[in-house]
Amino acid sequence: MKKSVILLSLAALIIALPVMGCKSKPKVPTYADDPRSKIVGQEGVLRPEWMNGAPKSDSLYYVIGTSMPLQTRSAKENSARNDAAAKLAQWKSAVVMDTMKSYQEEGGTIGNTQALMRFEQATITRSQANVAGFNLETYWLDQDGIYHGLFSYPKDNFKKDFSDSVAQFQRNEAAAFADFKAQEAFRQMEAQMAK
Repeated sequence: MKKSVILLSLAALIIALPVMGCKSKPKVPTYADDPRSKIVGQEGVLRPEWMNGAPKSDSLYYVIGTSMPLQTRSAKENSARNDAAAKLAQWKSAVVMDTMKSYQEEGGTIGNTQALMRFEQATITRSQANVAGFNLETYWLDQDGIYHGLFSYPKDNFKKDFSDSVAQFQRNEAAAFADFKAQEAFRQMEAQMAK
């Protein structure tokens, strides 16, 4: 009898353990649990999940642009695009500056810092000017009429801008060095002729 009571107790405990284990784990909240996911915009669309933060991707950089509650739809779209483009430009600038800082620190480059600063500025200017491939993916009009646009930009386009700047910098530096050497040779020739 004792054995059967012990066996029944063990069986009950074994059965109860997985159930108790499930109860002890907290539920991981999802976007559907977020009260903001229930907000309905002006067009009857629920607030999208990307409003919590732009998606991450290996090939695309996503940015959210927001407009003011302007009168016309096209004015709202343009305002959101301009906001997103400004954020994209800030991101590009930060990447270039961080890259150059790392290059100088890790490479121990302390030589021609003036040339590197010109290269950095030229790269930032070139990449900020080029917004090819910058596209509106989707948008959402909130309950106050504010336009939120999710824009994407191909990271390969930025890599190409950086690569083009490197090539241009190398050509310019080589030309400047060649010009310097030519002027130096000309001065030596003049000095020889003065003898």
